[in-house]
Amino acid sequence: MRSLLLVVLLATGGIACAQTSAVTPETKASAALPEAQTPVGASAELKATVGNGVSGTLKLTPQQGGVQMTGSIKGLTPNTQHGFHIHEKGDCSAPDASSAGAHYNPTGQPHGNPAAAARHLGDMPNIQSDAKGVAKVDLVINDVTLRTGEASDIVGKSVVLHEKVDDYKSQPAGNSGDRIACAVIK
Repeated sequence: MRSLLLVVLLATGGIACAQTSAVTPETKASAALPEAQTPVGASAELKATVGNGVSGTLKLTPQQGGVQMTGSIKGLTPNTQHGFHIHEKGDCSAPDASSAGAHYNPTGQPHGNPAAAARHLGDMPNIQSDAKGVAKVDLVINDVTLRTGEASDIVGKSVVLHEKVDDYKSQPAGNSGDRIACAVIK
């Protein structure tokens, strides 16, 4: 087949070869391959920091203008609210999750309410546990992306759950207390 294409290329100055290669089944399959192999979403498995019993599974899906996060977190104190943030480093190896670094803030904004324009990109709404200590997560993180390679891409960052409610005012982290669980976004 290559010999025939080379002869056609030489005889026609390349025009026939370009037309022939554009319609082959092999070309169609290879053109579709990268798109089919690109993962669309991401996930994060929350693991408790030392002295805590929190765990959970989170699914992240891109959507217009941000990323939707869904999942469930268990092992919380019943009927409590907790600060919930994306942190700058994808490292949960420290016993207290301090290895996750500060809030994800590539735009250099102050900490704030996730509904406000001036906020860390990693600021998210507080989560609420039910009477059984389980929190259902279904929220949208505005202005972030997944697998784009841009500054707004949160794959490789971490999700951190804090012991107390985020007040959305105190700098730099909303006075939300210790880190009780951490997960790397993969």
